[in-house]
Parts: sequence; structure tokens; C-alpha cells
Amino acid sequence: MKEESYIRNVKYFLEELIRGCGIIQKENPAVQFTKDAKAGLYDNYTDEVYNSMLKDIEDVAKFWHGKKYETVYNLFQNALAGVKVDSDDMWQIAKILTRSCENSMTARYKLEKPVPKNEEEPEWEDFEDEELIDAFEEEKQMTPKEIYRYVSSQILGQEEAVKAASMLLYNHLHGKKRNVLFAGPTGCGKTEIWRVLSQLYPNIQIVDGTMLTMEGWSGAFKLRDIFANMSREQAESAIIVIDEFDKLCEPKYGSGGNNYSAAMQNELLKMIEGNKVFFPEDKGKVAMEFDTSKISFVFCGSFETLITRKREINSSIGFGKSIDKSDISVEYKNKIKTEDLMTYAGVRREICGRINQVVQLRPMTAEDYKQILQHYSMSPVRKLEKEYHIRLKLNREMQDILAKEAEENQMGVRYLNSRIQELLDEQMFLDSEKEEYLLEA
Repeated sequence: MKEESYIRNVKYFLEELIRGCGIIQKENPAVQFTKDAKAGLYDNYTDEVYNSMLKDIEDVAKFWHGKKYETVYNLFQNALAGVKVDSDDMWQIAKILTRSCENSMTARYKLEKPVPKNEEEPEWEDFEDEELIDAFEEEKQMTPKEIYRYVSSQILGQEEAVKAASMLLYNHLHGKKRNVLFAGPTGCGKTEIWRVLSQLYPNIQIVDGTMLTMEGWSGAFKLRDIFANMSREQAESAIIVIDEFDKLCEPKYGSGGNNYSAAMQNELLKMIEGNKVFFPEDKGKVAMEFDTSKISFVFCGSFETLITRKREINSSIGFGKSIDKSDISVEYKNKIKTEDLMTYAGVRREICGRINQVVQLRPMTAEDYKQILQHYSMSPVRKLEKEYHIRLKLNREMQDILAKEAEENQMGVRYLNSRIQELLDEQMFLDSEKEEYLLEA
């Protein structure tokens, strides 16, 4: 392995450990690379470029020792296995780490007073590392509070949604199937919560609802394809997150007057009910049969159509008149009932009856976006620094401008990512050799 690549990976593992993410499982990069290669993403690459990429991936994959997933603790240990450091260098390393963390050690590990027996357990930060490792190595030992604490470290705000997701995962790990619907405006973090949780529980499958089609219909992605790369054990213990669920449910009528959306929901209902499902062999796809009684389903969507239709009918605005985005944001604060899902969003009654909880996420504010920009790990600024190996700074005026723009266009953190990338590209075009860039208004 090239020295620069080795250093970069060891540095990344160390940064993750310092952030308290040692127990998080990371996927072997060779897994995704193989999937992309099979999907033909590299077909247009020359053999020289492809083989170079393959060599780099194989080098990095060595840290995983042939495993599909591995914790950061073990990756760091694998990286340092066999490394010999003389006592003087080890002393210097210890000094650097001690100076960096001495101010935070007391705050993180020291309790102000002993906790009497039978009283509430200390907060997550108060646990010793060994306790955390033990709790996460056996997934079923994770408490809802521990799951919540981890997700909250990567998702700002949306406390109720994070709590609901934490409880779903906790119940799921204990064999209790839950079906929950997450409704909220675009960019508020609905799907991101589940991406974060998949770091704790890799058997979470996030599916784009707009891509799903019924058996026998045109379209490449069927319900059976959700489980295509899973063993039966994995399939029967999965959490299936259907993103853009509201788009899947919106009525779609064919020339014969049939509502294709209702038919699609009917096929999905068979899985949600918790029965055995059988998919026959079809066009090279092997037959599949498994029990869905322990599969939890999460339905995510903006349900903006529900919001606008409900407001039009229940207000004096009337049909044909526009509703601006600020009005829609206000409406998200009103409780969405299962009756609303049936009346305004096209969700079938049978599916509504099997949804255990409707969770509503609030619109993100400019202040939320400012906190994200300033966050030590969540900020798009930090991600770009790691990607380009540079230092990147936003002055306060630029932070205010970007946060306000993100609030107004309601595109969420995606907007911050793309806008900051655009600003950085402009500066790098002028001088790509700089080690530090300042983005200012």
C-alpha cells in the first residue's frame, strides 16, 4: 500500500475514534466497488484506470481482513498490527494525545457525584469505553437512550423523530415488528436518520419508492429486488425504509381506469401484514420465500400534496389559488392523522391500519443550518476538507447568507453541500495549489 494512502486511512480511523465512533461498523469498500463494477459503472474506463482503482480498493480493503463490516476499533487495531514504535516516539505520541484531550477527559468521564443504586443510570458520556464496546458488540444490549445519543450526535434537531427511530430499532432488535411513517418537508433529515442508524444496524435497506414497480410491470426494480442481495436470515430481520413513499401512493390511473398506485400498495400490503411471501423464479432471478413477520417498515415522505389538498379544502383559499412555501411550512406543524393519509394522500386504508405511529418532522430553520455549518463533524465544510485535504473557512456573514438561503429554498443540507462545493470550485479554479481557502461574502 502506498504510504500516503496508509497514512490517510490511519488518520481517518483515529479521527473516528476521537469522535467516539469506535464501535461503529464500516462497510468494506470492496463491497460497493464490486456492486458498481457489476452494474457496469466502470465499463467505459480504460483497463489501466480500472486496474489502478482496483489496486487502490484492494489495498484499503486489507484493513477489513476479508470481512464485509468491521468496527472502527478493529480497523484501527488491524492498521497498527505489527507496527513497532520506539519508546521515544511513543512518548511523543502520548504527549500529543494527552495535550489534546486533557480538558475534555474530566467532563466526559467524571461523574459529579456517585449514582446511588437503583437510581437513574448516568448519561452515555459517563460510561467507560469498555462498557460502550460491550453494549454495542451485542446489538440487543443497546438501550433506546444509547441509540438516541448516537443518532443525535449526527442529526441536529428533530428530537422526537430521533426518539421514535431509536425506539423502532430497539424494539426491532428484540423481535418486535414496528411500522412507522415519517412525514416532513424536503431536506429535514427523514432519510438521513436511517442512514445514520444503518451504521449501528447494517441490515437497514433504504429504497426509493418512486422506483418500485409491481411484478409484471415495466420497470427494473420490483419488491423482490429489495431482498436480492440478502440471505434469508438477513431478509427476515431487515428494516425496510421506503423513501418518497408519498409519491408511490399518489393515484396513477391507466387508460382502463385502473389505479396502479392502489395495485402497488396491495402487493406491498402482503409484506407489511407479516405473512410468508413467495417470489417465483423469474427471468434468471431465483425463487425466494421468507417470513415477513419480523420485518419492520418505515415510510418516509414529504406528503406535500396532502398538506396542500387539506389546506385548500379546509380553508377559504379555494382551488386554483397558489399556496406559498411559508404557508406549507406552517401546515407541517398541524398533526397528520391516518384519516388524512387516506383522504388526501392516497394511502390505502389497510396500510394505514398497520402503521403503528405517524412521526412528524419540523421544517429546518436558518438557525438549524448555521449550527450544522459550525458543527465539528456534520458540517459540509469538514467533509470537503477531508475530501480535498485542505483547510476551508466560512466567515460569519457567508454562514448567515447560506443558512438563510437554505431556509428559503427548503432544499435542506443538500443545498449547503452543493453551494459550498460551487464556491470552493470557483476558488480552486483560480488556484488549486492552496492549502487553505476562505469563503466569504
